[in-house]
Amino acid sequence: MKKIISILLMTALLLTMLSGCSKPEAPSTPEVSDTDSTKKPKFVFVVTGQLGDRSFNDSAANGIKLITEQLGFETNIIEIGRDQTKWEPTFMDLAEGGKYDAIITNGSNAGELIQSISTEFPDQKFILFDTEIENGQYPNVYAISYKQNEGSYLAGVLAALVTKSDMENSNPEKKIGFIGGEVHPIISDFLVGYIEGAKSVEPDIKVYVSYVGSWDDIAKGKETAIAQYNQGVDIIFPAAEQAGLGCIEAAVEMNKYIIGVDSDQALLFKGVDEAKANVILTSVLKQVDQSLLRAGKLHLEGSLPYGNFESLGIKEGGSGIAINEYYESNVPEDIREEVKKAEEKVTSGEIKVTSALGLENEKIDDIINSVKP
Repeated sequence: MKKIISILLMTALLLTMLSGCSKPEAPSTPEVSDTDSTKKPKFVFVVTGQLGDRSFNDSAANGIKLITEQLGFETNIIEIGRDQTKWEPTFMDLAEGGKYDAIITNGSNAGELIQSISTEFPDQKFILFDTEIENGQYPNVYAISYKQNEGSYLAGVLAALVTKSDMENSNPEKKIGFIGGEVHPIISDFLVGYIEGAKSVEPDIKVYVSYVGSWDDIAKGKETAIAQYNQGVDIIFPAAEQAGLGCIEAAVEMNKYIIGVDSDQALLFKGVDEAKANVILTSVLKQVDQSLLRAGKLHLEGSLPYGNFESLGIKEGGSGIAINEYYESNVPEDIREEVKKAEEKVTSGEIKVTSALGLENEKIDDIINSVKP
């Protein structure tokens, strides 16, 4: 009996020693909450149109790409097309979900809708490009407008110099063209600047003005451009998003010239379709991509002026024309020098380009009629 008790005591002692030598349990790793300061900001770009226009929407999409690559944001792009019945439910769902730090969209299309929704969701931030807001009225909305009239002024200077030159695809008639997608205040701003620039070179110049009636109809855009070329126009500036691609096709077929819009369109065709790249002498740039990248940086710093809008022109890097290898090789040096001088005068304020934004329709009509064929 004593032997059994002794064995039991020894066993108990051994178990006690082993437990004392065991490793302590490792502390659990704390979970990182959504409020952690290292959380990546999240932006979503809602496309109220279509990507693939090699112009306006694609420039905005590139801005989202730059925000992702350079700032490390989590981003998303949602295409909802031009069917406006889809717009409000989409924006409402996104705002109600609260997943994104900022919802980005084209303010020239959906600006009024966003302003209304922003009042229902005061904690949701919105970034609108290509529009203005009343400063102080919408504290969770930041808007960017562009002085497209300034870049268009340079395009008008270029077009007038080209049409009166001895360039290969120019003709003796002083006729240039402009094609808009639809009648719209921003398109009128492009047009007014274009006319003023052209008239600064050639007061008697004639500007053919047409509208496709669509932002997406490439075939109609091509047909509209061919009609202008057949009337003696040798260079056209289309501001028509996807429909403008048809104008580029027409320029190739008719051996004429085009001025691109929004993105550096010649470079978008580089290595893909050199014939198209070479008829695009330059492009009027609305630096949507760079302006969105800038907004992302300011948001990250906590200094983006929500509740206000900023207007970006040539001086601020928000507008201008593309200076690329096609411009350098296809546009004669003397013309490029004249365009450069005009740019310097606009930048310095010596030349103040009229804006159609806020201008009475009668005055816009007077400007258009002053160059009517």
